[in-house]
Amino acid sequence: MITRVFRSKNSRSTYSILFTCCLTLSACSSLPDAAPTPYKAAKSASEYGFSSVQLAEGQYRVMFKATQATDAASVQEYTLYRAAEIAKAQGYSWLTITKTDVDRKTTLGKSAVKAEASKQAVSPILTDQQCTMSGCSQVGQPFPASATGMTVETSMMRDVYYSVVVRMSQHEEDASFSVAEILQHPPGNQ
Repeated sequence: MITRVFRSKNSRSTYSILFTCCLTLSACSSLPDAAPTPYKAAKSASEYGFSSVQLAEGQYRVMFKATQATDAASVQEYTLYRAAEIAKAQGYSWLTITKTDVDRKTTLGKSAVKAEASKQAVSPILTDQQCTMSGCSQVGQPFPASATGMTVETSMMRDVYYSVVVRMSQHEEDASFSVAEILQHPPGNQ
């Protein structure tokens, strides 16, 4: 079935549309996505997700970087869940949040949006090489912007940096959370 698609009359335009979509997505790939951040590890300081650092024996700073589209309750849930995972790995049964910080920083982000009618009228020109027995030439073809009905737009967004300092122990204290109870409810990805 795939070979039939490439042999059809519309294969050149289908191929052009796929190429343009890939090119557009790769051009915007360096910008963060404005969608809600799921529960995941941040692979670097510039990425979204959780990270942590040990401050002292039984004391950690747990951080979660998220987009502004991420619900505040989810950010807190993700951070507390990550703290419980660390506590369990270190052999602790209880944790207490001793400090909370929230910071917001402006950054440029991308999001997929439905193309407006006025924007759909603008058609970029795609060039394609066409070859015949007499040689090859470049041919320009308009690319219909409404082919997918979606565009990628950039806009200013505010990243959320949420961090807690957590003290871990083997004994329950005032305002303590049970590690076992927290871990019974894994965070749901949005």
